[in-house]
Amino acid sequence: MKISNYINISLLIVLALLVVYFNSFSSISTELQTILPNSEKKELLKEFNKFQNTKKVFLSVEGLDNNSLKKIKELEDEFLKIDGLTLEKSYTNKNLKRYKQEYKFFIESIDKDALEKLNISKKLEELKSNLINSSFSFFIDKKDPLDIFKEKTSLKALSLKNNHLSIKDSAYISIFNLEGRVNSISQYESIYDAIEKLSSSDKNIKVFSPIFYFVENSRIIKDDVNKIVIFSTTILLLLYLVILKNLKLLVNTLITLSSSILLSLLVCSFIFDKLSIFVVVFGISISTVAIDYMFHHYMHNYYEEKKGFNKDVFLGMITTVGAFAILSFVSFDLIKQLCYFSIVSLLFSYIQFAFLYPKINFYQKRFSTNTYNFYSKVKPIYMILLAIVLLLISIDKFYFDLDLKNLDINNVHLKEKEDYFNKKLNLQKNMPVLIKAKSIDKLIEKDRVLKNEYPNSYIPISILVGEKDFLNKKVLLENINFEKIKNKLDEKSSELGFKVNYFKDAYVYKVDKPIYTKDILSDLGIELIKYKDFYLSYANLPKDKVAEFSKYDFVENLSIKTMFEQNLVSIYSELFIYGGISVIFILLMLFFSTKGNFLISLTYLIFQISLMALVSFFMAFNILHFFIIFVILSISIDFGIYLGSSSLDKNTYTAVLYSLLSTFAGFGILIFSKTNALYSIGLIASIGIVAIAILIIILKRPFYYSKSI
Repeated sequence: MKISNYINISLLIVLALLVVYFNSFSSISTELQTILPNSEKKELLKEFNKFQNTKKVFLSVEGLDNNSLKKIKELEDEFLKIDGLTLEKSYTNKNLKRYKQEYKFFIESIDKDALEKLNISKKLEELKSNLINSSFSFFIDKKDPLDIFKEKTSLKALSLKNNHLSIKDSAYISIFNLEGRVNSISQYESIYDAIEKLSSSDKNIKVFSPIFYFVENSRIIKDDVNKIVIFSTTILLLLYLVILKNLKLLVNTLITLSSSILLSLLVCSFIFDKLSIFVVVFGISISTVAIDYMFHHYMHNYYEEKKGFNKDVFLGMITTVGAFAILSFVSFDLIKQLCYFSIVSLLFSYIQFAFLYPKINFYQKRFSTNTYNFYSKVKPIYMILLAIVLLLISIDKFYFDLDLKNLDINNVHLKEKEDYFNKKLNLQKNMPVLIKAKSIDKLIEKDRVLKNEYPNSYIPISILVGEKDFLNKKVLLENINFEKIKNKLDEKSSELGFKVNYFKDAYVYKVDKPIYTKDILSDLGIELIKYKDFYLSYANLPKDKVAEFSKYDFVENLSIKTMFEQNLVSIYSELFIYGGISVIFILLMLFFSTKGNFLISLTYLIFQISLMALVSFFMAFNILHFFIIFVILSISIDFGIYLGSSSLDKNTYTAVLYSLLSTFAGFGILIFSKTNALYSIGLIASIGIVAIAILIIILKRPFYYSKSI
C-alpha cells in the first residue's frame, strides 16, 4: 500500500492526541457570557457574579399547618447536608450590630416632630409604666430613650409564624447562602442535583436559585446540541452512502471532516479562553460545505485520472474563506470564533480534497447523464428584478433585535419559579445594578444617595456612614443641645426612680470619623470588590425607575439587554460594513471567475438575499440572522461560480445538487434546535439553500449546457 493512503488517518490520530493533550474540549462553554461582545460591561458582569450574597437558594413549602412546618424543617436539615450550602440566619453580624450602635445617630434620621414636641417627663413616665406593667420584658433603647431618632424602615415581605420565616401568610420559607468557594458549573450542578432529588416529588415544595439557570440552560443546550449532532451526522452518513457508493472514499471523507473539526477546535482553543458550544455545532455544519470540494473533484474524475488543479473549486474556496476573513474583523467574540473555526476547517479540508485525495486510489463511480432534467426557461434578469422587488418590500419591515439574551434558552419552567419568589418577596420590580467609585468612602456616599432616592431598595453598603455624611450629620448634631437634653433626662429619671446612670449612654455619639478598608467591611459582613481603579458594590433598584437611576454615571445596569444594547448597535454597524466589503469581494471574485456568465452567478447572490430578507415580515433580525446572511452568501457563492463557469457540464450540476443536499443536512437541521442562537442560524441557512434549489430548477442554463443535453 502507498504511504499516501495512511496520511489521512495518521493526521486524525495526531490531531486527536493534541486535542486531548491540550485539553481543548475544556474551553467549550454553554454560558451566554461566552458570546457577549468584549467590553468593560462584560467584565463588570463577571465581577457581579463574584458577589456571594447574590447567590441564594430559596425554599418554600406551601401552607402554614404543622405538616408544612415539619416538612420545611426536615428539608432544611437535608439541605444543610449538601456541600456548599449554609442557612441564612435572621440575626445580624455581631460586628455590624456593634457598628450600628456606635454610629446610630449618624445612620438614623432625626425625628424633627418628636424633637420639637419633646416632653422628657411625660416620656419617662410612659417608659416606667411600660416596665412595670408589661407581661414580657420591655426593651428600652438606652442610647435614644426619647425616640428622637427614627430608624429607616423598608417594606418586608417576611414574617414569623410558629417561630419560622413565612411569606404573606401562605407558605414557610427558608433562605440558604452559597459558600464563597462555590463558583464553578460543576459545583452548581452538584448542588442542583442534590436539591432536585429532595424536592422534585412534591408540588407544594418550590426551590429556586439564580445558579439554576446556569445548570438547566447548560444542560438543555448540551442535550440539544447532542441530538442535533447525532441527527445531522446520521443524515449526512446516509446521504453520502447513497450518493458516493464508494466506501473507501466515504471513510476518508469522514476522516478528513473529523480532522478539520479537531484542528479548528485546537487552534481556536489557543486563541480564545472560552469557546461557545454554538461554534462547535456551526463547525460541524461548515464541514459539510467542504464536501463541496470533494464532490467537484470526484464528479469530474480528478481522483482517478489525476487531472491536476481544479481552478473553479479553488476560486470557490478562496471566495468563501476570504469572506470569512473579512467578517472576522467584527468585534464580537462569537462571530470571530465562527469565522476562525470556519477558515481553518475549510482550508484544511480543501488541501486534503485537492492535493491528498488525487494521490489515493479511488474508484470513480459513473453517473447517469439524464438524472437532472429540470424545467429551465426563466432568464436571470427576471429573477434579479423579482429579487429587487422583494428586497424593497422587506426593507420597510426590517428592524434589529438588540437583546442578546434572546439568543439564549427561553427557560419557561425556571422563570415561573423565579416569578413565584419575586412576587412573594416583593422583588418583582427590582433589578440588579453595580455601583462603582474610586474610594470606599465615595462608594458609600453614592450608595446612600440611591438609598435616599429609593428607600425600599436593597442596598447593603448603604447602612454605612461615608465621610461626607458623617461630617454633615456631626454639624447637625452639634447644633442640637444634647447636653441640656441629657442633663434633664438624668434629673427626671432620678426623680422617677430609675437607677443612677441608667441612661449614661444616652445621646453620646462617636466623634471620630469611621475608617473603612476592604477587610473591615468584610468583618461587617458587607461584600466589596476591587476592580481596576474602582471599588464595586451592588444593589437591587426598581425596574420601573431604570430611566432615572441610569442617569447616575456611577450606576452600571446589569440587564444584558441594557448593558450591551449600545455595543450591539456598534456591532451591527461593523457587521454591515464588513459584510458589505465581503459582498463586494464576492462580486469581484464572481466577475473574475465567470466573466461572460456573470449575470447568472449574480442571480444566485441577489435572489438569496431577497428571500432571506423576507424573514423581517415575521421577526426582528438578531445579530446571528444578520451574520449568517453573509455566511450563506460566502458559502453558496461556490455554486454561483460553478454554475457560471465556462466549463459547466452535467457533472457540475450533479455535484452542485449533492453539495446542496449536504449543506442542507448540515445547516438546515439547526432549524429544529430549541436554542435560539442555533435556530437563527438554521432558519436563514435553510432559506438561502432553498433559494439556490429554486434557481437550479428554474433558471435558464447557459447555451453550452443546453447543447450538451
